[in-house]
Amino acid sequence: MEAHPSRLVTLSLFIWMASLQFSPMILTKASSCDFPAIFNFGDSNSDTGGLSAALGQAPSPNGETYFHHPAGRYSDGRLIIDFIAESLGVPYLSAYLDSVGSNFSHGANFATAGSTIRPQNTTQSQSGYSPISLNVQSVQYSDFKKRSQTVRSQGGIFETLMPKADYFSKALYTIDIGQNDLTAGYKLNLTTEQVKASVPDMLGQFSNAVKQIYAVGGRSFWIHNTGPVGCLPYSLDRFLITAAQIDKYGCASPFNEDSSSLL
Repeated sequence: MEAHPSRLVTLSLFIWMASLQFSPMILTKASSCDFPAIFNFGDSNSDTGGLSAALGQAPSPNGETYFHHPAGRYSDGRLIIDFIAESLGVPYLSAYLDSVGSNFSHGANFATAGSTIRPQNTTQSQSGYSPISLNVQSVQYSDFKKRSQTVRSQGGIFETLMPKADYFSKALYTIDIGQNDLTAGYKLNLTTEQVKASVPDMLGQFSNAVKQIYAVGGRSFWIHNTGPVGCLPYSLDRFLITAAQIDKYGCASPFNEDSSSLL
């Protein structure tokens, strides 16, 4: 169903990440929400067309509620990243991988459906997970930052389709990823404890990716928590769970315990 949350009038950013240690300290509350651009990293929760551009358009009924046609989102309507863009007064983000009709003047989206923090040792056709893991997305961002200014210097239409140089330090950097790392473990028949044991490595690789983005200009970060994997219909349908492990909300409590360990 299409969500209709109230319009985000202000975005009070509390940048929390216990595993990151930056110098100088940047984990602070933003004093202003005047962001001229957004650069997004993640999975299907925020993919606005990356996987569709790479492997074929997400088919109907995706997009039917709001866009009235497939729009690169694995959803019938808009995603949270779309509402954030609306609130900031910037256009919906074009996918970095989409070469057709893309406008990157106010940011770019590096997310692809099925992405994980840790690179998967399988192909997309084998597991369903995207090869565009978070470390790849951070490299794409770094490359985009450099090349976009070269393209912009050509003037004309090229100048209007690329972000201004100072937008990179003033932009909002949003990251929504980690859910698929947990389900990848379940697909390999790992136990809940084994999946939980892999979380420190996930956080370590996540931290490294954020540090790489910071090193090339990112300053304001919006980091989403991992959602309750145990409440996803496909988790309940595909992975072994006993009746005793279902909580009062109908969710699989062991899977949600793993999710909470990523918070």
